[in-house]
Amino acid sequence: MRRQTTLTLLLLVLAGILLTGCNTLRKQTIEDFGDEPVSTFILVRHAEKDYGADPVLTVQGTARAERLMEILKNTDLDAVYSTQTRRTMATGQPTANDHDLNIIPYDPSMLEFFSKELRRLYKGKTVLVVGHSNTTPALANHLTQTNQFPRFSELDYTNLYVVTLPRIGKPRVLKMRY
Repeated sequence: MRRQTTLTLLLLVLAGILLTGCNTLRKQTIEDFGDEPVSTFILVRHAEKDYGADPVLTVQGTARAERLMEILKNTDLDAVYSTQTRRTMATGQPTANDHDLNIIPYDPSMLEFFSKELRRLYKGKTVLVVGHSNTTPALANHLTQTNQFPRFSELDYTNLYVVTLPRIGKPRVLKMRY
């Protein structure tokens, strides 16, 4: 009986030491790397456009922009970015309005710099970025530091990328259609 009590006591002490050690390791990891949530970037190409130098959205494009707003309705967005064309602004505007945000313009010729700024400014935040058939996958490549996302077809307006950047570990990209 005494031997069983001693063994039980020894196991309890050992369990306490292990649990304390895990808690200390967790605290140390948080100190070293932060307890920051994942940064999320939602990347879309503008919706269907009309013709011309700086075209507006078609009826289908306007409907797609409204669908984007509905998809993101329950998402806590911290910012909405768009290039300064009428089609990209019109694609992001319903979502920006729904979240009481202003659209912030960005220069699509400076994607590498822009991706670094997004990473720096929006740690642990969620951002919508509206771009073009070439800039949207290129921005995904810059954010993930890969080269795995090719240009979209000029006829395809349905792509939506959700890029998640954890504080520690590899970036992930969820490729969706809307």
